[in-house]
Amino acid sequence: MPSTPPFDDDRGGPQRRGGVLWLLPAAMILAGLVLLVASQGRPAQPAVDLSAEHAVAAGAAPAEIPAAAPAADRATATPRLLPTPDGYEAYCLWPGDVISQIAHNAGVSEQAILATNPHWTGQAGSAIRLPPGSIPPSQWSAPLPAVTRVEDLPFGISGHYLGRDNRQKRVALSFDVGYAEGNKALKETLAARGIRATFFVLGGALVKHPDIIGQILDNGHELGNHSYTHDNMLTMDDSMIRWELATTEQLTQQAFPGASTKPLLRAPFGAIDERVVQIASGEGYHVIGWTVDSRDWTDNITGDIIYQRVVEHVCPGAIIAFHDVNPANAAALPRILDYLEGNGYQFVTVSEILAP
Repeated sequence: MPSTPPFDDDRGGPQRRGGVLWLLPAAMILAGLVLLVASQGRPAQPAVDLSAEHAVAAGAAPAEIPAAAPAADRATATPRLLPTPDGYEAYCLWPGDVISQIAHNAGVSEQAILATNPHWTGQAGSAIRLPPGSIPPSQWSAPLPAVTRVEDLPFGISGHYLGRDNRQKRVALSFDVGYAEGNKALKETLAARGIRATFFVLGGALVKHPDIIGQILDNGHELGNHSYTHDNMLTMDDSMIRWELATTEQLTQQAFPGASTKPLLRAPFGAIDERVVQIASGEGYHVIGWTVDSRDWTDNITGDIIYQRVVEHVCPGAIIAFHDVNPANAAALPRILDYLEGNGYQFVTVSEILAP
C-alpha cells in the first residue's frame, strides 16, 4: 500500500500540490516581513535570570542550615541595590560617628555624603560610600577610637561586628561550616590565592568527618567554634551551652593534635544575649558576629544577589559571613574576591582584624 503523498488533504488531494506549492515561499517571506516590522516598535525584553539558586550541598548536615529569614526579608527577587562602582571609598560607621565629623575627615560636604548614600541610617557597623574626591579613610588625620581589648570593640546583636581599624582596607572572610562536598576545595582555593580565612566548625559534623580540622589548618586557615548541635543558645540552660562549647572543642583536639577552637565563638543564628556572652567568656571564648551577612543560606538566593549584597556593604574592618559551599556562593565568591582585591583590600583572619 503506497504511503500518503505529502500535502495530501481532503481538499483535492495530490492533484492540487502543483497549485499551492508556489504560494508557500511567498507566504513565508510575507510573514517574516510582518514580524520584522512588528519587532521594531517593541521594547527589548530583559534577559531571563538563569543564575543558580540556593540549594543544600550534598551531604550537608540539616542542622547547619540556619533558620529561614522572615518572609519579608527573603531574597525571592533581585532587591533594589545601590550601585557599587569600583573606585568608591567605603567607610564603616563606628558607634558615635556623626555625619559632620565624617564630612570633615573626608574633606567633602554633608550634602555630598547624603547624595551618595540616599538610604543613610547612621547605624553603627553599616557601610557608607564616600563621594568622589573624598580623602580616603586610611589618610584621615583624626585618631582612631580608643580600643585596648576585644571587649571594647563595637558590639551588636550578633556579636563583635567590626574590626579594630575601620579605615585600613582589610577584611576577614569567615565561614560557618559543617560538612559539604565543596568545603575542602574552598579551603584549598583560598590558600592558593594567598588568603587566610576563619572557619567556625560545627562539632556534630566532626563526629563523622574529623578531617575537617586538618583541611582548615593544613591550608593555613583559622579555627572557631560554632557549637555542637547548631541549636539556639538562647533556649539552652547554662550547663547545656557549656557542653556545646566543650564538646566541639574536645572533638577538635581529638581530630588534630594541638588544635583548638578558642578563643572564637560564633553562636548559631547570631542568637546571643548578655548571659550567653558571659558563659562563653568563662569558657575562654569571645563571641564574634559579622559586619556583612552574605545571606548565602537564604531561599532562592543567587550568585548575583550574594555578590551585589557583599560589595554593597563591605567596608574597611568588615567581617564577612558565609556558610558551607552551595551553588550560589560558589558562583559568587570568586567574583567577590576579585572585586575586593581590585579595590585594594587585604584579607586577614578574624583574630587579626579584631586585634587592638
